[in-house]
Amino acid sequence: MMQASDDEDRLLRSVALQNAQSILRARQQAEGVLVAARDGLEQKTTALALSLSMVRATLEASRDGILVTDDNAHVTGFNQQYVRMWGLSDELMAFRDHERLLAVASQQVEDAPHYLDRVHEIYRNSPAESFDLLRLRDGRVYERSSKIQIVEGQHVGRVWVFRDITEQRRSEDALRKKARVLELLNKTGTILTAKLDVRMLAQAVIDAATEISGATVGAFFYNTAAQGGHSPFLRTVAGIAEQDFDSSGLPHAGALFDLTLSGAPLVHLDDLSKDARYEATAPPGDVPIRSYLAVPVASGSAEVIGGLFFGHPDAGVFDDRAERLVTGIAAQAGVSIDNARLYEVARQAAQEREKLLDNERAARSEAEQMSQMKDEFLAMLAHELRNPLAPLRASAEILRLGTDDPAVLERTRAIMERQIAHLTRLVDDLLDVSRISRGKLELRLEPIRLADAITSAAETSRPVLLERQHVFTVTMPDQPIALTADLVRLSQAFTNLLNNAAKYTPEGGSVALRVAADPHGVTISIEDNGIGVPEHLSARIFDMFVQGEPSPVTPQAQGGLGIGLTLVRKIVEMHGGSIRAESRSDGPGSRFIVWLPVMADTAATPAGAGTGAAPVQAPVRHPAGVFEPRRILVTDDNVDAAVTLASLLGMLGHEVRTAHDGAEAIEAAAAFRPDIIFLDIGMPRMDGYEACRRIRGLGQTPAPIIVALTGWGQAEDKRKAQEAGFDHHFTKPVDPARLEELVGSNF
Repeated sequence: MMQASDDEDRLLRSVALQNAQSILRARQQAEGVLVAARDGLEQKTTALALSLSMVRATLEASRDGILVTDDNAHVTGFNQQYVRMWGLSDELMAFRDHERLLAVASQQVEDAPHYLDRVHEIYRNSPAESFDLLRLRDGRVYERSSKIQIVEGQHVGRVWVFRDITEQRRSEDALRKKARVLELLNKTGTILTAKLDVRMLAQAVIDAATEISGATVGAFFYNTAAQGGHSPFLRTVAGIAEQDFDSSGLPHAGALFDLTLSGAPLVHLDDLSKDARYEATAPPGDVPIRSYLAVPVASGSAEVIGGLFFGHPDAGVFDDRAERLVTGIAAQAGVSIDNARLYEVARQAAQEREKLLDNERAARSEAEQMSQMKDEFLAMLAHELRNPLAPLRASAEILRLGTDDPAVLERTRAIMERQIAHLTRLVDDLLDVSRISRGKLELRLEPIRLADAITSAAETSRPVLLERQHVFTVTMPDQPIALTADLVRLSQAFTNLLNNAAKYTPEGGSVALRVAADPHGVTISIEDNGIGVPEHLSARIFDMFVQGEPSPVTPQAQGGLGIGLTLVRKIVEMHGGSIRAESRSDGPGSRFIVWLPVMADTAATPAGAGTGAAPVQAPVRHPAGVFEPRRILVTDDNVDAAVTLASLLGMLGHEVRTAHDGAEAIEAAAAFRPDIIFLDIGMPRMDGYEACRRIRGLGQTPAPIIVALTGWGQAEDKRKAQEAGFDHHFTKPVDPARLEELVGSNF
């Protein structure tokens, strides 16, 4: 037993010894590993510290401000440049709260709400990168960029980088401004050399100069007159609406303004409001211009032709560079405007020359046309005068040969009467032409019925219509139409239209006069089925001396003076109406349409007017038992005229003597003591006016009736006759019935 115990102890001691040795070896080995690990940790800690120091040094060495935050807006890092850029305190940075930093920074940027919203948007959407431009209230400009941080595939935060680009922006702005100035100078130079319109040049100059100088408002006052001219200065403005310029505050009158325009050197004021010469044009206390710059603009001959004026609401804006630039532009402008003015003078001279040439050509053409029209008119007048003179001469020859055949005598008398009436109408038409050309055609307006004028015209034109065998119809409304008109002149107009229709309508044609009334006026249309109005005459048919063209079927269209339709238009227009001519669309022929205003009350009956033609008063013939012969003196330098009138009056049973000038008439009046004296006006030695006055001066009792018997029949002639003492005024040739009525009346 003892033996076993000893062996067991030895075994245990041996195992224990081995275990102790193993433990010792393991301990020694563990201590070695621990020492090695400690040494490695110390090395890594040293390396990490060095790395962190290098990172910190790198951050602090950056010229950009850097801020690092986690996803909860907790600040995990920053550099001092960031602190300095935003002016943050150490106490504020110690909170490590980005929201607090934003609250301070937002007070420095121009648009704080947008600045904060943008940061919150970046946190919310977590873009991989972001970029923003921040403008601070003090003029600085920051670029802000941000980028997310990824560590071992995990999003751990965001890095914000702030870069101050203020100087860079200023340099860029300066470069852009310089480039813009060069561009404007080049553009302005091109315009100044290429354009020749003064106002366009002036506008281009002030537009460019205002922008180049940095002004907010500019004006170019310039004189467009040639050298030595005194026309008022014109202006072009820039930077402000034309209508607002006068209240802009920029001088446009007064001492400062006159100083520049008088040729004084450049005027530069840093504060316009402090200059005693400034006369403010803006409301008191609100002077929108403080910086002021002005430079004269002179021509090549050193004459001041204007001035450039610039203003800015801030003080001290303009510098030496602005002075040099606007002075150079002013010099260029002076030369260019000088050239433009010379060109304008040359252009105007060329235009005037061309205008004179055109006027000369037009005058020559008009003179040639008028000469041709005169020749045609004189030929037509001669033709028209010869037509009635031929039968008159033949009739005179018949009377010279003598005949006892009553039928021949009556026929001869009728022919002479018709031809004399025709001659009288020609003379009357010529007088009407004269009145129209001198604006002396007069109307005697009174209430009339339209039917009276139409009836009178129809009666006058009836012989012509019957001669041509025309069917003539008149259509009028049942209700009488009242007008305020000259019955004689209106009848004359309708007569001319009816005669014209008859003239240009072949024999056996038709002429119709239709009247239609409306609430405002009355339309009178006269239409025929003749040759119509040629298209080339439609616009000239109412012009003086223009006549329609005859055709084989209307040979009678030749003749007349070509003034009838001109007279019609004038009469109609003087009555407040209108007339137009057109070719009929329903067949051959023409239609003349007259419109006239009516009286307010068309139912009113004009005084003395009836529904038919006005009655014709027959000559007053005294019964044989009461006839009283008169002593009559006829005075006319035309011996034939005096003798024939005296013969006619003698055949009526009166005692007649003749005289052939004014002085002879006075002597005859004193010796003969006539009851009636017929005096021509245009006589040699003494005219009829003077003879009448002297006969009146004889003081005869009873005073004779003195009648002006003359070819002068204008209203002025009648007035002069009345002033000279004439009782009556007869225009040659006098109507025998009117003559007989006068000498047979009780006066």
